[in-house]
Amino acid sequence: MQFNKIIGHAELKARLIGNIREGRVPHAQFFLGPRGSGVLPLALAYATYLFCENPGEGDSCDVCPSCVMMAKLAHPDLNMVFPIFLSADRGKTCDPYTAEWRGAVLNDPYLDAEVWRGLLKGENKQLRMGVDIAAEVVRKLSLKSFSGGWKVMLIWLPEMMDAPMANKILKVLEEPEPRTAFLLAGHANDRILPTILSRTQLVKVAAPGPSEVTAAIQQRHPEISPADARGIAARSEGDLLEAFAMAKGEEEEIFVFFRDWLRACYANKVADNVMFADYFAKMGREEQKGLMTYALYLIRQCMLQWQDVPQLIAAFGEEMEFVKKFSALLNVHNADGIRHELETAHGHLERNANPKVLFLDLSYRLGTLLRMKEAVA
Repeated sequence: MQFNKIIGHAELKARLIGNIREGRVPHAQFFLGPRGSGVLPLALAYATYLFCENPGEGDSCDVCPSCVMMAKLAHPDLNMVFPIFLSADRGKTCDPYTAEWRGAVLNDPYLDAEVWRGLLKGENKQLRMGVDIAAEVVRKLSLKSFSGGWKVMLIWLPEMMDAPMANKILKVLEEPEPRTAFLLAGHANDRILPTILSRTQLVKVAAPGPSEVTAAIQQRHPEISPADARGIAARSEGDLLEAFAMAKGEEEEIFVFFRDWLRACYANKVADNVMFADYFAKMGREEQKGLMTYALYLIRQCMLQWQDVPQLIAAFGEEMEFVKKFSALLNVHNADGIRHELETAHGHLERNANPKVLFLDLSYRLGTLLRMKEAVA
């Protein structure tokens, strides 16, 4: 991974390169930014530049042996740990999963925990990093550098570290061997022990701007019109993972499900709602929460249409057609209630509510609200 392959962040990339060239390499840095902002690609590009044998003023050389190995995430001095499913069959360390994780990152370095969970086929399992992974970190950093230069310990999604792991790596994080760099890449600093945060230098990574996301979409998908690319960029709010998924049409299925379900709720079709609840119950827990998140987004677009502020609407295509039609059902008596019911359902899912019962109850409540007419003066 090179800096020039990362979307946006021109000023940050220049600062990171400048720090390395000036010999100011902190022993531990935490690349912190929202989902799809590029924290992992930035950390990998930083490691690539650190290892590069002939670095230029603006990027790594891309041709030396170190760069060639980094392009495959196979540099012997790059150590990588990441959340896994603790398993009796595959162990409790990252090594048995490294080939899969390496392939996932090379396929799309903007991946998140849900993409990784899906690749491991464990949607209802909990990803975590435990004390066995901490022991792995300490052991690997005790070894000499293969190339005689820098050693890098990359920790992806440090917010998923268990407290025992975090406590076990404190000493090596605070006082690593010379020419050792910890690179943490994650999205939530409020879930990390303060003792870990205090030992790292924070690198804030902002979401790319609309113009940068638009350009990235058109580069990857030249068949998409400029207008649609701008719509996707606005909808994604700087989340490149979300933007690329929409550009590939991966959200079409969830849109159709949500649209048809709301129609059944409005028409009070009990049999159809039972069918939708059965389908919903078979989804993974993260998919269920994702549907509620998507529903809240689309309802918000409908509210903007209802309030006659079309310039703020980020929907496009079939979504936009739905927004225009559905907004006619909103009024002062039901709009806030619909939002509240969806937010409440999302919260109950996080607390492991029975999905079928929850969904049927939500269908009844939404149907009642949707059929609520505005009072006549």
